[in-house]
This record gives sequence, structure tokens and C-alpha cells, in this order.
Amino acid sequence: MRNAWTSDVDTISNLPCNVLDGILGCLPWKDAVKTSILSKDWRYKWVTRQELDFNDEFFKSFKQDEEAKRIIYQVLLVHQGPILKFRLCRITSCPDIDHWMHFLSKKNVQEFTLHVSLGNKYHSPHHLFTFQQLRFLELQDCLFHPPLGFKGFEKLINLDLVRVTFDPSIFTNLISKSPLLERLRLRCCTNLDILEIDAANLKFYEFIGKTKSISFRNAPMLEKVTVAILGRRLLTDTSPVCSNFPKFFYYMPSLLELEICGTILEYLIKGGLPESPPTALNNIKSLTISSMSLRNAQVVSSAVYLISSCPKLQDLTLEFYQVWAGDIVEAVVQLLRAQSSSSGVVKLQKVQVNMFTGLEMEMEFMKFILASAPVLEEIFIWNCTRCLFRSCKQMIDEMKEFRRASPNVEFTFEEIDMEGGYEHEEVMEVP
Repeated sequence: MRNAWTSDVDTISNLPCNVLDGILGCLPWKDAVKTSILSKDWRYKWVTRQELDFNDEFFKSFKQDEEAKRIIYQVLLVHQGPILKFRLCRITSCPDIDHWMHFLSKKNVQEFTLHVSLGNKYHSPHHLFTFQQLRFLELQDCLFHPPLGFKGFEKLINLDLVRVTFDPSIFTNLISKSPLLERLRLRCCTNLDILEIDAANLKFYEFIGKTKSISFRNAPMLEKVTVAILGRRLLTDTSPVCSNFPKFFYYMPSLLELEICGTILEYLIKGGLPESPPTALNNIKSLTISSMSLRNAQVVSSAVYLISSCPKLQDLTLEFYQVWAGDIVEAVVQLLRAQSSSSGVVKLQKVQVNMFTGLEMEMEFMKFILASAPVLEEIFIWNCTRCLFRSCKQMIDEMKEFRRASPNVEFTFEEIDMEGGYEHEEVMEVP
């Protein structure tokens, strides 16, 4: 008589191949190999697994990396069929990577991730550039040097580079030869004097690094942009190559979300503010400005200009750069007071402010927001208890007196005691 165990195994064995691959793909490697004991039919199913993920957890399950590498060699040696997704993290041996890449070049890889843990950066092997089916590429801590005659990744959709060194001309060529590219992330990679984005299908772009000029020359489908400039290099450069508002927002008519750091505001202010706002601001619904200094009147003016120039803006997130009690800049206070008395109108519904201490400049910025947003519904304010210059109650009482364009605004103040883990929250509905 067939028992329930045999019946269940037969049922699983008869599942469609894509379902079996999904089950095996969710299992850690050791557990996937153990499925070979289920039945004769399952003995070699794991060798057809189409997603190979040798991540940190895989390496941590072995006492020594050499043991983990032997397992990878054995898996690749017996593997049958295509490998659509390959992920390798925390590897420390160049020859091993080269051997595995040679094997993968024959497997029609579509998604490839490589995180290298080496003292000196690893030269990406030439076999990588033969992956003609590649749709997703993520590299970390590598030297990226395509061979002469490289024709690009024609099917590439997602490119993610972290601490990757490359020649700027090679990068420009790679983007131009990846016509389907939709997502591009560059984080702490090679310094670029000029960074021009010309990608007709790009929808998401993130840049964290150093550059003197960044502009979106042709990005008609771009919906979200995140940019953070590291260091002060661009601020001290006076060459005409440096960007400003018109150059930065040159052509991205579909932009919906923008996240920038305060340094970018200093960067965009060069040459003054344009009389007519860039058309790229017309459709923005979400704006985030992090590490914004309220000690610089030009930065504050640029932030006010940006907020006021987004007619469809609904969600605004601000993070103020930490200031001290003696950092009050009268020019900033006067600038914000002038804005608060103007008739500017934005469609803001939600505002979140991080690192809010209650200083006069911050209170004046809130006064500007309240006076300019007739449909505002919610303001959330957060900071650590030890960084506050006044209590939540004091700030609430003062904000009650501010002129406001919206009849109903709910304020939520949250303060956290980082040492004791204490959280205090107060909610105020402005009548």
C-alpha cells in the first residue's frame, strides 16, 4: 500500500517545472541538496535550479571560505540547463571568480550580482561582457573595463554599480549601448567631471558620489531621481562646466519624485535662480531635501524656489542639518518671513520634517509652509529629545498662532530618547 509520504512526494514531483524551480529557489543551498533524498525522481532536481544565490548567509554556514568555494565548484560542475540568476557575495579569490564566470558564460545568465571582498579591486573578467541575455547587473568593489569592441548589453534593464572604478568615456558608451535601460544606480564610483544622462527609457536614477556637472540631457521617461553629492569639490569649482537649475533639469518631462541633498541646492544656485522654473518641475508630486543647512541664505532661497515651483507637489520631506543655538542667521529669518507673507500657493498635503529642533529659522520655515499650502492635511515632526531647544508643547503653542492657508492641519510631534528608548508623541489638530 502506498503511504501518505509517497503520495505527497509524487504530487510534488508532478508539479510544473517552473513551480519546482520556485520551491527549490526559496530553499538555502544545503536544504535544496537534501531534497535529493525525497525520491528517485528528486535525486537530481536540484542540479537544474535556475537561480544560484551564494550570498553572505551561504558563506557564513561554513567554517572556512575554502569549503564554501568547493561547494560552488561542485554545484557548477553537475549543474544542468540554464542559470537565469547568479548571485555571489563576499568572495575573496580572483581565480575562482574567473573560472566560474567562464562556466556562466554558457548558461544564458539574465541577472548577475557580484560583491567582491578584496583589498585591491577586482578586474571584472572579460567573460562578463559575453552575457548577451543580461537584464540585471549589480557590481560592487570592481574595476569595470570592457574589452575593445564591446557592443554593450542590448537587453540590460537594471544597472547597479557600488564603489566601481571605470573610465568615464566607457561609462557613457555603456549607457548609450544599453537602449532598454530603465534603472541606473551609481554609488561612490569613479569621480566624474561631467555626468550627462542620455537614456530614452530610463525611469529610475540614483547618484551618490562626486561630480562637477550633472544634467539630464534626454530622459523623457524618467520618473524618480535621487542625487547626493559627496564632498565640497563642486562648490569650490568656478569653471563654466558647473551646472545650475536649467542644466540639471534640462529634459525629464515625466519626473514625479525628486530626492536631493542640501549640497545640491548650493550647486544649483550657481548663476542665480531662473525667472521661469524648469518645465521638469511641472509634474513632481514628491520632493525630499536631506541635510539642508538653514545657515546659508542662498540654500534656503533655493529650497523655497524649488518647493514653490512644483505646482503638483503633494508630499514634502525635509531633513535639517544640525544647527546650534548660536547659529541664527538674520538674513535667513528675514528671507523666510518675506516668503510667509507672500501669496504663493502649493498643493502640499503631507509634510515630514526630520531633525527639527525648534530654532527660530526652522519655525520660520514652518510658517512659510503653513502660509503657502491651502490643502495641507498633515505635518509630522521628529527629532531626538537631547537635540531639542524647546519642548513640543512650546512649539505647538507657537505654531497655533501662525497664519495658515489650510483650515485643518494635524501636527504630530515625535521625540525619541536614544539612550533610554523612550518615545513621546503629541498630536495637535489646528482648529
